[in-house]
Amino acid sequence: MKKLFLQTEGFTLMEMIVVLVIIGLLIAGGIGFYNGYIENSKITKAKSQISVMQGAMDSYYAENGMYPSTPAEQELSGIDTAALDPWGKNYVIRVSSTEGGENNCYVIHTGFAQVRQNKVVAGGGKWGKSQEPDVVDPPSDQSGGQVD
Repeated sequence: MKKLFLQTEGFTLMEMIVVLVIIGLLIAGGIGFYNGYIENSKITKAKSQISVMQGAMDSYYAENGMYPSTPAEQELSGIDTAALDPWGKNYVIRVSSTEGGENNCYVIHTGFAQVRQNKVVAGGGKWGKSQEPDVVDPPSDQSGGQVD
């Protein structure tokens, strides 16, 4: 009869600690995976938005023989110059000239938020042909101006 009262059922403290540690490790791994997923989705969204702006830049170039160099011209070309990138910063649009033409190349990139360790999402074009946006090093001039 005494043996019945001495038997205990349930989990020991050590078993509970082991289970809690395992659950904690799973949660920590899940958070890391989730943050990476969110960052990748922001990069994809920025690439898509830049591609749309590139289309407007190329259309303007086809009609006028140069890229729009002022915010007013960019608005007329269909670019929303007040658009924010997925990190909440303004897109930076830089139009410049090379030999043989005026306002014949451009770069559009995200604001100076950290994208994958000090990178930006950028796309550009020259002579009416755009390059696919990608994650790249930021430009050397980080004045943050809207248009050069």
